[in-house]
Amino acid sequence: MPNEQGSESAAAGTEAVRVQTRAHPWSGLFLGILLGLSIAVILQQAGMWPIDRLLAFGLAGLFGLIGTLVTSWGRERVSAFSMIAPLVISGGMIAWGATGLTQLNEAGELNGGCTVEAASDVDTTIVTDTTRQDPFEVDPEGGLSWLATSPGPIMDHTWEIWVDVGGFAVVVAEGGDPNSAGSMENHGDVPDVSVYVEDVTEVSGQQIRGVFEVGGDIEGDGGACDGFAFVRLTAAPFGTLASQIAGVLALIALISLATIAMRRTRMADVVAEDAAAAPVETPQSEPIDDGAVTDAVQPESEPAAGEGPAGAARPEDDDSTEERGFPPTT
Repeated sequence: MPNEQGSESAAAGTEAVRVQTRAHPWSGLFLGILLGLSIAVILQQAGMWPIDRLLAFGLAGLFGLIGTLVTSWGRERVSAFSMIAPLVISGGMIAWGATGLTQLNEAGELNGGCTVEAASDVDTTIVTDTTRQDPFEVDPEGGLSWLATSPGPIMDHTWEIWVDVGGFAVVVAEGGDPNSAGSMENHGDVPDVSVYVEDVTEVSGQQIRGVFEVGGDIEGDGGACDGFAFVRLTAAPFGTLASQIAGVLALIALISLATIAMRRTRMADVVAEDAAAAPVETPQSEPIDDGAVTDAVQPESEPAAGEGPAGAARPEDDDSTEERGFPPTT
């Protein structure tokens, strides 16, 4: 563009022109992933869906792809790696999240012949009746009771409880018991689960609310059982610190993406080239003019008739040829 307007710039001195801004695919990828994860946390804290692979990776990858595209489309391209790598990363996240589509209607599960029944102040269920769309409801300020049975006594056992986060089981509690009495039941009755919720809050650093996929297993002499269920601790929208922080981050990411997306061009000043600083341009070759070459080599004044190159008389112009012993011309 500066070459096309060179003559105008030289005449005007400085001219403002509009040029394309550079692409920002990495910024778009980061802001998109941040927006997707923030939305996932808001949905989970509101009790709408657990943070499984579909919500965490699928949503983050989708918004990461959108962010990469809107911050690159219609802009000056950067290196091939900077353009392709964000697309590969977001595409991989989407592919991993898409594997969770087969679990949309997944229900709770128990293996090994064990059973688990639970009751809260607002709901009653067994593990195999819970689903992602219809989890077991628990009032975080109310009570909770449960009864777990095994087909036979499991002696000298160990157990653990985990929570699914993005498709990965994160262990939140574990222990063991010799079970010397040979009991086949485990039961409990908690009049106020808020005490346990606060304990977990102190350990995790955040208020526990929303819907979770909770699982566990027990193994020892005499047998083993494992399974999982879906549990929801009711909460008001944006009623937790985690959801509030996620809301702020989502707003910041959205505004940043919109700002970058709308600024596709910028104004730039084109300054006339200084004669001393101007780059030397090689002129294009032109056809050689024979007449110009002749004029260029022609001396300023032609020698007078009868003179040679140095002013000496030329033999062909000398009339006194006979005097020099030359035969006369016939």
